[in-house]
Amino acid sequence: MQQDYPLYEEMVRRGSRGRWFWRIGSWLSYTGILGIVLLLIVWPVVFYFRISDAGLLFFVLLLLMAAIFTTGNLLKRASYRIALGEGIDVVKYFQQGEKGEK
Repeated sequence: MQQDYPLYEEMVRRGSRGRWFWRIGSWLSYTGILGIVLLLIVWPVVFYFRISDAGLLFFVLLLLMAAIFTTGNLLKRASYRIALGEGIDVVKYFQQGEKGEK
């Protein structure tokens, strides 16, 4: 479970516009991380079999996955700003996660 999931639940409960930014941002972040991990796992196989132009292709795909991850994080930050504008105390939800982990 994500650390900021209780914040998402609060946004859903209040009908905040930020919940859509959070949901899409979360999906993009996970997609970017999964893509980066899979590419880094496959990368040694590509070089072992000496596939000619695949090195450049994999590098471009790695940059694309990093861009997707960054876009997801920016959308989640936008959802936090929207929640703050609608009166939801964002900091409170992050402090709850810290107290629960200690």
